[in-house]
This record gives sequence, C-alpha cells and structure tokens, in this order.
Amino acid sequence: MGKLHKWKVLSFIYIFMLVFAVIFQGLPPVFGFIISSLGISHAQAGALMSFFGLPGIFISIPGGILSDIYGSRRVGITSLIIALAGSLMVGFGNNFAILVIGRIISGIGALTIAIVAPQVLSKIFDKKDMGIAMGVFNTAMPLGTILTLNTFGLLAAATNWRIPLLLTSAYCFIILILFLFKYNDISGVNSKQDKTSFKESLYEAKKIGWPIWLIAIIWMMYNASSISYLAFGSDYYVSIGYDTSYAGFLTSLLMIGALIFSTFVGYLTDKFGNEEYFILGGSIGLAIALLLVPRGGINPLVLGGLIGLSVSFVPSPVFSLVPKYLPREQVGLGYGILSTCLNIGVLIGPFLVGLFYDKTKSYASGFILMSALALLTGVFAILLKRVGKRF
Repeated sequence: MGKLHKWKVLSFIYIFMLVFAVIFQGLPPVFGFIISSLGISHAQAGALMSFFGLPGIFISIPGGILSDIYGSRRVGITSLIIALAGSLMVGFGNNFAILVIGRIISGIGALTIAIVAPQVLSKIFDKKDMGIAMGVFNTAMPLGTILTLNTFGLLAAATNWRIPLLLTSAYCFIILILFLFKYNDISGVNSKQDKTSFKESLYEAKKIGWPIWLIAIIWMMYNASSISYLAFGSDYYVSIGYDTSYAGFLTSLLMIGALIFSTFVGYLTDKFGNEEYFILGGSIGLAIALLLVPRGGINPLVLGGLIGLSVSFVPSPVFSLVPKYLPREQVGLGYGILSTCLNIGVLIGPFLVGLFYDKTKSYASGFILMSALALLTGVFAILLKRVGKRF
C-alpha cells in the first residue's frame, strides 16, 4: 500500500474516531446544567460517565474478535448505528434512568469504534511508522475533548443542555453515511478475511501472553485518572470561583497538551523504542500535577500545562505496543482487551471521585485518588518492561 494512501486511510479513521471522542466527552461540560435541570447528584453525574464504559467491560473482547473475523467495515457500520441510537436517547432523555440507558447503548457503539479504528491502522502501517501513526490517531480524542469542553458549556448556557448533545448525534450520522458509501474506496482494507470461528478466537484470548494484559492495565489506570479529571475538572474550577468558559479551558489543557505533543511522542518511540519509559515519565508528571491542583499557590495554567505535557507520553506508546506483542490476525482482540480494561477504569474512576465529593463536599480526596492512579500507571510500565523481555 502506497504511503499517500496510508495517510488517506488515517484521515478517514481519524474522523471516525472523533465520533467516540465527542459522544464520550460531550457530557462533562453540561454536567452542571443536567444536575440542576434533572435534580441528580454529583455521584449520579459521575455514574453517567461510568455507565458509558460499563458495557465495554463485557463487549470489547468479543467486539475485537468480531472485527478480526468480519472486518472493519461491517463492524464499524454496526457500531455507528448503535452509537447514534444511544446518543439520541441521551439528548432527548428527561430523567436519570433514560440517560443511563442511553449512555450504555452509546457506549456499546462508541467503544467498538475505538477498537476498530486502531485495528485498521495496525494493519496498514509498518512497525517503523506505527508510532507516528498512532500518535496522530491519538490526537482525535484530545481534539474532540477540547471542542466539547470549550463549546458545549457555552452552547448549553445560550440554549439548553440538549442542543450540544444532539449535535454529537448529527456528527455520528454524517460519519455513518460516509462509512456506508466511502469506506471501501478510501481504505482499500479488505473486509473479507479468512474467517476463524468466534469460538476458536475466544479460546485464543486465553493464551495471550502477560504483556498484553499489562498494557491493558496501564491503559486502565491512566484512563481512570485522566477521565476523572476531565469529568470533574471544570466543576472543580467553577467551585473555586472561575467562570464556566475559563474552567472548561483549564480542564481542556490536558487534551491540548496531548493534541500538541502526541504525534511527536509517536515519532520518538519510532526512533528510540522503549515505550515503557515514556509511559513511566508521563505517569510521574501527571501524578505530581494532579496532587498539586487543589493545594493552591500554583498558577492553574502552569499545572494544566504540566498535565497536558504528561498525558501525551502515554497513549501513543500504549497503542504502538499492542502489535508488537500480537500477530496481525489477533490485533483486534488485543485492542478489545485494552478497551475492556479502559472501561473498567472509566467505570471506577469518575464514580469514586464523585462519591468522594458527595461524602466530603471537597475535591481534595478525589485529586489524591487521581494522582495515585496515575502513579500506578508508571508502576505497571516498569513491570511490563521486565516481563516483556521474556516474550
């Protein structure tokens, strides 16, 4: 496959992945409006983020296997339809129960998107370009988050909280149309593969080595920490006196840093390898910054910049490591395992932070938890470096 064609595929997969980003992160900027409108608690608001990840714990590995067997186009179209249905339910929901059901349904679709997208890239890019490809790919999540954090709150204030959420549904619909009519032309990735049975593929999952599970645990700890910050960062900054717009900007610095530096980090991992050390360095920086946020005395712009720089050292190395330890025909399964653990992190992180706030009426304990989770990310990176040498 020609180099230019590979980058066309990356461009298409990028806008595909943005569906996941805007549906996932579209809710936190309007949490305050939903809490006041529907009368839900902070713990329930955090649970809406957690319930998004709940189905991924159970469907991610089967979804990865199905993508390996039936191809990215078929599974991708199905995932977009499911994500669209769930996002519409959330946008039109008028009570907590409907929002929960909608988040669960949209989570099933969007999280399958997050499996299919890197699987396609891992099959068309060589190992020497894998880092930079995954670096570019991993800016989709920051871009979507920055857009939602800096516009959805303002849009909700000017209209109501449903409008920005329904815009995510509209974007999902547009990408679904593109996937239906343009995906084969752009990707050139054959969806008709030699089909191993689902049962055989599921059995193979039991034999996958420890490195993949350690990579997945790293991804779980990292997301439990960072997603908790994104879920409640804006609310914290508003609680200490900043207006909604600036609070959203301060929180989005996490993703701005990832957007700016992720591609460069991918280039560095292509050049030097040792992805585990990049993860370790980023985790330590993130843990320190999160611990300092509620302590005061340090400009939040400085801490936000440190958070943004630190988080950029984790996603690209994580996604580049998966094809390093798995054969081509099992890469979908590998990203499914990553998604399973990611969703466990998304489930426990925001819920616990919201629960701590409800119990203490302070975010200090929540930031300690976020910091500890970030530090554990680095601990497992060290363990991966040691275990990976045996494979």
